Amino acid sequence: MTKPFERNNPMPGKFDQTCEYIVKLLKPVIKPKSGGKEAGGGGSIPGGGAKKEKKEKKEKQPQPPQSDEDPFVKAKLVVAKVVDVAHVENSDKLYLCKVQIGPGEEDVKQVVTGLRKYVPEEELRGRKVLCILNLKVAKLAGQTSEAMILATEATIGEELSVKLVNVPDGADVGDAVGAEGIEPAATYPKECKSKFWDAVKTKLTVRGGKATYDGKIVGCAAGACFADASVPDGSFIK
Repeated sequence: MTKPFERNNPMPGKFDQTCEYIVKLLKPVIKPKSGGKEAGGGGSIPGGGAKKEKKEKKEKQPQPPQSDEDPFVKAKLVVAKVVDVAHVENSDKLYLCKVQIGPGEEDVKQVVTGLRKYVPEEELRGRKVLCILNLKVAKLAGQTSEAMILATEATIGEELSVKLVNVPDGADVGDAVGAEGIEPAATYPKECKSKFWDAVKTKLTVRGGKATYDGKIVGCAAGACFADASVPDGSFIK
């Protein structure tokens, strides 16, 4: 095993003809088996360096507590009046309405609604209705819809029955509509996001003939909003 070294060794006197000599020659290039230490010794590998320290993990910042505000206060519900009704071109399901939402002439919004199959045009025109004003503006059949008229939905027999929600006598256009026992918001968000409105809709139902939210009566200063006499309890309001 040592013959090649005997022939080529530049310093014959230093060669002791043992395997330990070869090990010492190869020592700088032998990779230690563990711990970053030299083979057969206790020092560091030349040029190896110490292990990099692990980066300290950043402490997780505590999340702010979830708001316990009821999503109902994010929905801007008002008494409105349908001042004009037209048909949406190329649709047999949609009405194109102009809805008065306040006392001023400029307080008019355009609403596209799927009530055409259920509510006669003459019944809708001039009617006071319950509206939500701050949903995301939508495009339906090429027309902009800036608000939504609420109605009850119920399956009677095998047919879907849809009726307008009635507002109390004496209610004025623009009157705010809230729920019993829920403090109204000082200001409403510009847009009631769909996740909040979906949470509200699941709790808007008819109970004892009245519109309710989570069992609380829905109404305005003039009184409670209510359903048509043919609408069964438990029907949803959408």
